[in-house]
Formats: sequence, C-alpha cells, structure tokens
Amino acid sequence: MRPSAVPRLETKDYMKNLIVAAAACVGVLLAGYDCAFAGQRGEKSQTVPLKIAYRTTGYPVPNVPAELRDAENAFVRQNRYSDLIAKYAKQNGVPVQLATAVVQIESNFNPKTRGSAGEIGLMQIKPATARLMGYAGRAKGLFDPETNIKFGMKYLAMAQDLGGGQTCNTILKYNAGHGATRMNPVSKRYCGKVLALLD
Repeated sequence: MRPSAVPRLETKDYMKNLIVAAAACVGVLLAGYDCAFAGQRGEKSQTVPLKIAYRTTGYPVPNVPAELRDAENAFVRQNRYSDLIAKYAKQNGVPVQLATAVVQIESNFNPKTRGSAGEIGLMQIKPATARLMGYAGRAKGLFDPETNIKFGMKYLAMAQDLGGGQTCNTILKYNAGHGATRMNPVSKRYCGKVLALLD
C-alpha cells in the first residue's frame, strides 16, 4: 500500500458507520421537529416580548436595568447643565463640586422635578425663596434650567456665607432654611450624600 493512499473500509465497517451517522441525523431532525410543534401538542408555551431600552443618544441597548438607564440619563443631563452650574457657582463664589452635588441630590439633574412642598426645578427652589433672591417672574419660570440655577445658586451662596463656609453648615442652611441652627436628621443625611459626592 502506498503511504499517500487512503485505506478503504471494509464493507461491514462502512455500513456500520453509515447507520450510526443516519441515526444521529434522524435524532437531530426529531429534536427540532419536537420543538417546532410543542404548542400544538397541548404543552404550555409563552411568547415574551423583547424589552428594549432606548438611550437619548446612540443605539438602543436591550435589557438595561432601570437603575442603569436612569443613571445614564442623569449623566447626560449633568453634562447638559454643567456649564450653567459652573457659571453661576463661580459668579456666586460657590465651589463647583458642591454646587453640582446639590443639584444632583435635589433633582438628579432633572429640570422638571417638583417637590412635595412646592420646590421647583434643578435646585428645588421655592418661588417665595427665589423672589427673596430677586426673581420677579411666575413660578413656572423656575422650571427653566438657567433661571433656576441662577437664583438657586444665589440662595446656596448665602447659605455658604451663613454657614461659615463649612460644608455641612452650608447644607443645613440650604436645606432647612437660612435661619436653621441645629442639624436635623434630614439635613444630616443630605450632608452625608454631599460629602460622598465630593470625595
């Protein structure tokens, strides 16, 4: 026999291999057939719609948990308002990081946020408080991001002055009012969130 020649199988071995291959093919075909007609045999089946989460930019991302989708939206909004936050923070002598942390905690960068006590917009400023800071428009005007940040930042700057520049005192006076002197549980939690964001 030549070294390059392929050895021929005996007819008996050849038939055995052919039968095994045919049986394997039949098994695969039957398995596929079984799956295709499962619903017609009375077995329970369920059609589940595909959930797709859409981002504001880019391509759709399937099956993104709500927390991640919300975080991404907040990140997009933060970038949208970061220039305004920096502009008015610098104008009023407020550290930009502190101002950004306050906006994040107050509204998660959502300008349409409305609080249960009448707070409005990105910095959750009340119309009466905005008027004390010089705002002369209607309450719904505070939903405008620039207007809200402009007057909210003035209020935050005053809170910082009254709090002696100390972060938790600033947050106490921003959250509980300029006249507040004792740290309450809500303001304490708020300050903890701010400090975590500043790290």
